[in-house]
Amino acid sequence: MVAEHPELAEAIERGDEETVVGGEPVNPRLQLALHEIVASQLWDGDPPEAWQTAQRLLAVGYERHEILHMLASVVTREVFDVLAEGRAVDPAGYVRALAGLPESWEAARADPSA
Repeated sequence: MVAEHPELAEAIERGDEETVVGGEPVNPRLQLALHEIVASQLWDGDPPEAWQTAQRLLAVGYERHEILHMLASVVTREVFDVLAEGRAVDPAGYVRALAGLPESWEAARADPSA
């Protein structure tokens, strides 16, 4: 996944805790980890809805890399909620969140505070 974001590899080599990608501040290690999680889900077919969602988004015209970011946004929300609320992973909720793409992604881009 470093090939997707060579600037992140450079930031990691420098020891940066934060860098700017596409005008947004990101943690380079976290960004690459999210790419790896999504790639693993797609490769392993687990959950199968991740691959189905990626195919659906590709069919409506989204670019592969943007789809990775959309899927990563769902992973991020689930991990955050699990940690913040101290609850177990909700596979059904995760699948519902995947089904909400691209609308939830587009809404978040239009209003980042949402």
